Amino acid sequence: MAEHLAADGKAKGHKGRGGRRKRLPRWADRLITVVIILIGAGLLVWPWVADRLQESGVFNQITTVSGNIDAMSKEERARYMSQARAYNAVLAGQTPKIPADQILPYAQQLTFDRDPMMSWIEIPSINVSMPIYHGTSESALMAGVGHLEGTSLPVGGKSTHCVLTAHSGMRNLSMFDDIRELEPGDLVLLRTMGRTLAYKMVDSEVVWPDEVGSLGIEQGADKVTLVTCTPYGVNDHRLLVHCVRTKYVPKQAEAQRGIAHRHWGRREIAAALVAGTLAVVGLDVVVHRVRKRRKAARKAAGQAGAGAGGA
Repeated sequence: MAEHLAADGKAKGHKGRGGRRKRLPRWADRLITVVIILIGAGLLVWPWVADRLQESGVFNQITTVSGNIDAMSKEERARYMSQARAYNAVLAGQTPKIPADQILPYAQQLTFDRDPMMSWIEIPSINVSMPIYHGTSESALMAGVGHLEGTSLPVGGKSTHCVLTAHSGMRNLSMFDDIRELEPGDLVLLRTMGRTLAYKMVDSEVVWPDEVGSLGIEQGADKVTLVTCTPYGVNDHRLLVHCVRTKYVPKQAEAQRGIAHRHWGRREIAAALVAGTLAVVGLDVVVHRVRKRRKAARKAAGQAGAGAGGA
């Protein structure tokens, strides 16, 4: 009986020791926590990084195209502009200054050195600068802003209405995310053939995709409308931001760029949260090390005192 109880006790004792997980060292727990936080931080900050990379690529492309345009003769620029204005005149039901059979087709309009970029858009108040491409194909919209074929080319003039569309709510790119924040008076700049055309935001509306009545040409007016899907994640409506031509005042545009530098979008907020989290983790690690050193110092002092007492 005694042997049975002893064996049973050994079995139970073994089970208790075997069922208990060996605890990881405290430094390992903290390392795992830091790694998890860093992975999460990377996921949060990646959209912001992707935006910055896209901006860098856009800047290089715009710089290249601008250089090509600057190298053109005045006559060559005038030829491109005349073609675009003639194309717009036909859309407006007017008589073009170029015979209709000599007007280039849409795909050949504003194609400097066969570059697919016809113009570029800048919205100073929300820090947007993107190339404008022919059409609204997925390839065009993934690269920048698409010009809606059948609407006026981005060269301005009376009886024109240029419609520009871009994605929003993309996982890694902001595109037209922040046009929701535009207010009346905010500038939209189009840079075409070395010229800067300024438009100011006047109003916005949310419509169904097939509600295009406000995208038509108004005789005598010079308009631009920005289009994107809304709401985020659903995309069953379209946000239309309407703008009208205004005088281009460089100082005004620069002032709105200053506002953009103080503007915090959701990606900037995410980056700040990541930085704050890492700072807290770093502080925790420092505090832990300080406490560990103090504890070791107290222990050493205690042992030294005990040794002195024993002597």
